Amino acid sequence: MSTAIIQDDQLLSPTVGIFTAATVLGGPVHPGMILGHVVQAGQRVAVVVPDGITGAAIELTTGQWVECGAAVCRVGEGTGGVFIVPEAVSADVPEGCTAVCAETDGTVYLRSDPTSPAFVSVDDELVPGATLALVEVMKTFTPVRATSGGVLSEVRVSDGQSVSAGQVLFVIA
Repeated sequence: MSTAIIQDDQLLSPTVGIFTAATVLGGPVHPGMILGHVVQAGQRVAVVVPDGITGAAIELTTGQWVECGAAVCRVGEGTGGVFIVPEAVSADVPEGCTAVCAETDGTVYLRSDPTSPAFVSVDDELVPGATLALVEVMKTFTPVRATSGGVLSEVRVSDGQSVSAGQVLFVIA
């Protein structure tokens, strides 16, 4: 893992290679999350968001060669904690609802361990920041959090399922 470099409202690549974002345009950006990966010489290096950075990805580079110090994400204010989803995703989400998407590729777990109950169920009342699931990448577990308050209307994944960055996992009404 390598930490992104901060410059004003931009996050810069800490190394050279092909950068692939693990979030989507309008997606949340917060300290410790995996922003994306840089592939160099066949090695995949996770790029994490440094402390002090919180907001939404308002500009994003993905699938492109980047030099060390090249901007890969510009962070701006979110919209009251609501995750803005791209048109391709929002077309699949009912009007007035909010999608919670995977920040990275990995395996999703809907409970903290196999014997525990699920973090949430359909019709649960949610508060912003509530843990909905965990996504595991290379033995590192990252919580998937509610991006807004409301009622959980859909769970679109099953426990242990492989997910892709940007995939809708939950829908909040």
